[in-house]
Amino acid sequence: MSLLEVRDLNTFFRTKHGIVKAVNGVSYTVEAGKTLGIVGESGSGKTVSAMSILQLLDTNGFIESGSIKFDGRELTTLTRREMYEIRGNDISVIFQEPMTSLNPVFTVERQVSEPFMVHQGLSKREAALRVLDMLRDVRIPNPEVVTKQYPHQLSGGMRQRVMIAMALACRPRILIADEPSTALDVTIQAQILKLMNDLQEEKGTSIMFITHDLGVVCQMADDVAVMYCGQVVEMAPARTIFGKPQFSHPYTEGLLFSIPRLDTPSDVRLEAIPGAVPHPLKLPDGCKFAPRCKYATERCKVEEPELVEVQPGQGVRCFYPDLKERRKDG
Repeated sequence: MSLLEVRDLNTFFRTKHGIVKAVNGVSYTVEAGKTLGIVGESGSGKTVSAMSILQLLDTNGFIESGSIKFDGRELTTLTRREMYEIRGNDISVIFQEPMTSLNPVFTVERQVSEPFMVHQGLSKREAALRVLDMLRDVRIPNPEVVTKQYPHQLSGGMRQRVMIAMALACRPRILIADEPSTALDVTIQAQILKLMNDLQEEKGTSIMFITHDLGVVCQMADDVAVMYCGQVVEMAPARTIFGKPQFSHPYTEGLLFSIPRLDTPSDVRLEAIPGAVPHPLKLPDGCKFAPRCKYATERCKVEEPELVEVQPGQGVRCFYPDLKERRKDG
């Protein structure tokens, strides 16, 4: 059985202009000890779907319907107090920007010790010793010095390591990493990704890795969910998506074509996906990707496809999932 199962999740937001369907019928699973990569452009619903798991939504957000089961336990029906026991203990989050996620007026020791004191009931002295252990685990040099420092005294990479230490403090079974390397330069990014892989091997933690960078997903993920306009448009093992697939969603194909490759001639322009993600209050009829899809037909513009299993382990939300057939027809 999967450690986390999200089924037909619908998360909406009330605004003065109407109801925004940020997540619309999303389903995916996270296996124990594995990494699920969730990719897509900004506004595709990646972060909202993940924050729905822990009910960390803005005050105008709500889960309209759907099921979220963690280790067989339904999370959508839990009270706020019951969710406090899940957050940090069983499921933790690394937020996108460590500078805004860390409190600027508290030392590193104060912030990293909080999970130990709140969830595990340790004393201040006991928690301080555990903080040193966690900082060593995330490869921070001179942890005795760093614990007494404030976030503004640390580099971006160091702050991100502190965030990872906080998230892993109680040895959670699932780690939600929301674009953890976006604000870092490529050298520090590589170090952070290697650190997360090493920690996963050591502790057996499952990871939900949210990003728009397919290169990172290829390096990190076992399975991939591609999201667009609040829906999963393709779900497949990473080796299928980044191999030579027979089936693929046109959006996934477009994302892959837009990645620069070492073997691409210098005079060849990358193929960009035309247009932009539609406004969530003005979503098109039929397939949400149809206005930007070069393979779209009249059927795509009026009828919305379902996520259909095209082969074992791979689901595609498209009427024309076969790559060779649609390219020949297109």
